[in-house]
Amino acid sequence: MDNDKTVEYPSSGYFFDGRMRTMLVNHPERLKNNPRVKSANMYGIELKESYLIEIFDAWKKGGETGVIKDLNENGIQVEDVGSYFIRGLIARFKACGYPIDRDTLDYAEKERHPLILSGKYQWSARRRGLEINPMFRERLFLRYPGEMIEDGMIREGIDPRDVGINRIRRMEKEFEEEKRRQTEQEKQSEAQDEEKKGVFAARNSKNIPIIMEHPYVKAVDATKIQLKESFYREAHLLLSLGIERILQVFEFDVKWFNRPEITMIGAQLTSANPTQDSKNSIVETEQTLRIWKNREEAMMQVIAKGFQRIKEKLPYTGIDQRRAICKWVDTLPRDPWKYYTTQKILEEIGIPRSTYYELLSNESYGKGTENRARREEEDFLLIQQVADYKGFAKGYRQISMMTEPIAGQYISPNRVLNLMRKYGMRTTIRRASKNRKAMKELLGRNGKPNLLLRQFKLHRPNEVRLTDVTYLNYGNSLRAYGSASIDPVTGRLICFVVSENNDLQLALDTLAAMDQYPAVNGGLIHSDQGILYFTDDFQAAVRDRNLIQSMSRRGNCWDNAPQESFFGHFKDESGYKKCRNLEELRRKVEEYGVYYNEERRIWSRGKMTPLEYEEYLTNMDEESFAAYLAKEEETHQKKKEQSTRKAVEKAKKQLTGRGE
Repeated sequence: MDNDKTVEYPSSGYFFDGRMRTMLVNHPERLKNNPRVKSANMYGIELKESYLIEIFDAWKKGGETGVIKDLNENGIQVEDVGSYFIRGLIARFKACGYPIDRDTLDYAEKERHPLILSGKYQWSARRRGLEINPMFRERLFLRYPGEMIEDGMIREGIDPRDVGINRIRRMEKEFEEEKRRQTEQEKQSEAQDEEKKGVFAARNSKNIPIIMEHPYVKAVDATKIQLKESFYREAHLLLSLGIERILQVFEFDVKWFNRPEITMIGAQLTSANPTQDSKNSIVETEQTLRIWKNREEAMMQVIAKGFQRIKEKLPYTGIDQRRAICKWVDTLPRDPWKYYTTQKILEEIGIPRSTYYELLSNESYGKGTENRARREEEDFLLIQQVADYKGFAKGYRQISMMTEPIAGQYISPNRVLNLMRKYGMRTTIRRASKNRKAMKELLGRNGKPNLLLRQFKLHRPNEVRLTDVTYLNYGNSLRAYGSASIDPVTGRLICFVVSENNDLQLALDTLAAMDQYPAVNGGLIHSDQGILYFTDDFQAAVRDRNLIQSMSRRGNCWDNAPQESFFGHFKDESGYKKCRNLEELRRKVEEYGVYYNEERRIWSRGKMTPLEYEEYLTNMDEESFAAYLAKEEETHQKKKEQSTRKAVEKAKKQLTGRGE
């Protein structure tokens, strides 16, 4: 369906949505005045619908190469929009087909749509978009699945790329569902035909006299069997067994009846009146005696089945329902054959005999739960009364101590606490913080050791990444948050991301931005103990990049000193506080980042810029780099000894000041 070739793009930009937007990183002003561009700024570009049609035609002819060529010829450079924009553009073409919006284009442009010109599609009058011609759809359906939809369209002179893969796949699903329904209807029709043949065979001229001799048959012919009213009166109580089972009890052959007749018999049984004695209307023959015997056995099955249902539901019934069941058992007529005695019935439904008599004679029996619930409600009302006393907040212990003097009844602290929990009553007095508990649990589970140990320069370039977040107050009482990362070996700024929110997304966006200059596999990423760096999502993203996480000691900013130092230089030198909005602040951050890496020199790194120092270290041979590391190790040890000595002297002064 396409002629795509593999093309390498510059890696700037992001494809956001189906309206063909891209995050621009370079020169949006070159696109603003382009007549084929609807809108463009540093955050996005949107092309005009008419130009999208032109690019679509270029894609059909030359694939990705054709798209790039057409963009370049019309003043839109690939490096300005980015690779994600082009890939997203082509993905939209493949999915949606010929790009046209009937609400934005005029009549002439809409009528030039290739699918409209083909006569196989038309604009829908009921909803937006195109709809397929019913006759064309029927031809595709008849040939499917022997011929795929794309092949059928090509046969009819339609390019499937104009239709789009989304429409084609949706049509495939519709065809499969229609084929399935068609198959089911055919099978059902065949089954009905077989049933009719069977019923007709069972009602042939030879069998009709036999059916007519049945004591419960009133009339019969090749199309219908009419049963006597006595059948419905006698069979009514057996309705729970099912119609086919009832017919078998009355010695009917089920094959004599078709499905509509069985349904009609069921409806008449539901409305029948079984109170009238029907035995006198039926002649007592050997067959009728057998039927009555069958009916008696079936009635025993119905009774046993009813008792079983009661037994199954009994565990889920309340005491009042059980008492009602016992009263119902007590009012049942006595079995003259003494098979269903009271004891037998109680065994069938699962109620002990002692419980049966208690429920009949003692109205308070089994109401301990209700009485307990009533007492709990009364106590809780007292607790509410004490809690609301004079409007001051109270903890559960204070409520317990005040119940007797205020309400005249003592309630223990544990009972107060339990009832408050049961009825959802909350107190603000020294409540346990769920966030604090979750934070403690997160720190215990996801805490990482300090693997860097302030050895900031004792590594090769790109082996270590530092990261941290700082607040940026700017403009007229505005605040943003900046998350940055530097290479402590070279001092290079890897990325600086600005957001209005200090949240997990800011940390994840920083990791994504660091991918522009990735660290080596197995490198360190070091941060302080900010909550964002403890989250499962952040740590999973670190593992996905094959990095090892390291954290400063709690409350020790020196463990991440180079990163803190960078933030200090930025705040002192950039003048960011004059920015009036977030867009200006981001532009200032970007400008300072270029200045910091390419022009600003660092005294401790041979007066070189970070990029120069990185190139200087990278070009060293192994012997020279080993000598460099030895010198940095010596400097590190001297600073460590000096720091230890100062700490000891400070501790001695503190002890002396306390007179110890």
